[in-house]
Amino acid sequence: MARLSAETLRTIFNLQQQLLEHIDEAKSVEFTLLEQFGETDETITELEELQNIRERADSYYSRFYVTLRRIYDAQPVASRDMLELLARSINEATAALPATAASIEEIKRNWNLP
Repeated sequence: MARLSAETLRTIFNLQQQLLEHIDEAKSVEFTLLEQFGETDETITELEELQNIRERADSYYSRFYVTLRRIYDAQPVASRDMLELLARSINEATAALPATAASIEEIKRNWNLP
């Protein structure tokens, strides 16, 4: 079985945790926005943005899961393509997280949500 370094695994699991937290936060804000203001012309853009945030975060999370499973199933070592895909996924998720958090915070500020 192919193995990754402990540092790489920590990075991936940390990113997955952050992605789950962003999924949760986006869903929580969406729920609060719907509860307080409903689905109106004024809220629809933010509700769609929150859904897009959840979908992107879930996509990265799932990509890590699938890629890790494929790497660990590889014998005797993972293919170069798989390792490159993993590195690209780490870079993309790392870059996306701050933007995702900023988008959620902006929506909360726009609607004075906690």
